[in-house]
Amino acid sequence: MKRRLIDQALEALVINNPSNINYLTGFDSLGFLCYQALIISPKLADPIFIARTSEESCTWELSCIKHAIFYDISKEEPLRIVAEMLAQAGLSHARIGLEMSTSTFSPLQFQTLCGYLSEAHFEDASLVVAEERLVKSPQEIAYQRSAARMADLGMQAAFAALRPGISEVEVAGIVAQALGKAGSENAAISPMCATGRRSAMTNVMPHRQTISYGDVVVLEHAGVCNRYHATLMRTAVVGKPTLRVREVSTLLAEAFSAAIDVAKPGTSVGEVDRVCNEILDRIDLSRTRVHRIGSSLGLAYPSTWTEAMGEHVFKPNMSFTIEPNLSLYNEGFGIKLGDTVLCGPEGSSSLSTLAPELVIID
Repeated sequence: MKRRLIDQALEALVINNPSNINYLTGFDSLGFLCYQALIISPKLADPIFIARTSEESCTWELSCIKHAIFYDISKEEPLRIVAEMLAQAGLSHARIGLEMSTSTFSPLQFQTLCGYLSEAHFEDASLVVAEERLVKSPQEIAYQRSAARMADLGMQAAFAALRPGISEVEVAGIVAQALGKAGSENAAISPMCATGRRSAMTNVMPHRQTISYGDVVVLEHAGVCNRYHATLMRTAVVGKPTLRVREVSTLLAEAFSAAIDVAKPGTSVGEVDRVCNEILDRIDLSRTRVHRIGSSLGLAYPSTWTEAMGEHVFKPNMSFTIEPNLSLYNEGFGIKLGDTVLCGPEGSSSLSTLAPELVIID
């Protein structure tokens, strides 16, 4: 990481994203609900970790961190500690990178830090660690393959449970139970299930609404191994699907497969999107898409399981999502289809063993 800082002309980096902290140190806790930070600088022999006192045991037991400061949440201002550590390292006037786009670093915290270090030059460095994480190691890939097997088991449990009269929350609970039985940790986003008209509401959370005969049911969840996620999205119909649902789902499956086929090393995310949309536009469907293609996927904590979103060029050992989900809200249904995909030397392939097709529950 110090090499990346030098390349970015940064003298220090303050990391607040819990996924990035875990990636660099192994620290694994919900402690990010309160302020925590990892300070990295060429001027520091070891990174400095700052967290509340409740995180002391996790720090020493679950990470490689050697230097940590623990603050009393009722008495101490953690941003003052960050400023003091930077000042003691001779960084009061330095170019310091901050993860300004993470949900664990608020505008108020930014203003507070600026007040303590008024002579420092701060700039957004949200992608510095994220870019380092794009290409996965063999061990990371093994974790994601394991997570993908868990996700498949969760989806199969959902299909087995679908029937008229069962509620969305019941299905989501069955998925969660199956994932836990398979060894999955809690995901950054809990299992999702939506039925009928709600299937067009892409990110709606499960509710007590029950499934009726003929309903489209969209399902989305992730398996998790050592915080590494493998997401999975599928659509089912309880009973006989309409001709329109069949037409849309068949074309979406074709576009989905084509997107995976074209996601080869050297190909841009934009080109994969273009190929997908070209197929969908045979019947004017690209305008109903609700997700981008190619978001990097891996280690994650709430509130999102994506690592980096941007106009990347695919490289071997990059893992990412292919999820050209559709919301035909005016027609009363949506279709979800998405996998975790791994780019290899010759091309990409899904980590799921489940066919990318509409599932019909008789």
